[in-house]
Amino acid sequence: MSSPDPFARLSPCRRRLCSFDHAYKIALNLRRDTGVPHYVIRGIVPLQAYRVTTRPPVWPDRWLAMVA
Repeated sequence: MSSPDPFARLSPCRRRLCSFDHAYKIALNLRRDTGVPHYVIRGIVPLQAYRVTTRPPVWPDRWLAMVA
């Protein structure tokens, strides 16, 4: 029987790369390098659980953090 949690089958490295902490670190690095505010938003697909973008999200419930 397969697990309903898609992260249960991921390798430890992939699990770390898909984490909120990793997305936030990427946003911090991009903000420092570009000087442009970045947003961490909730993704739609499991392997892209968190995304980093320079545009504020259209749906406020997907907005998790702003790095300004």
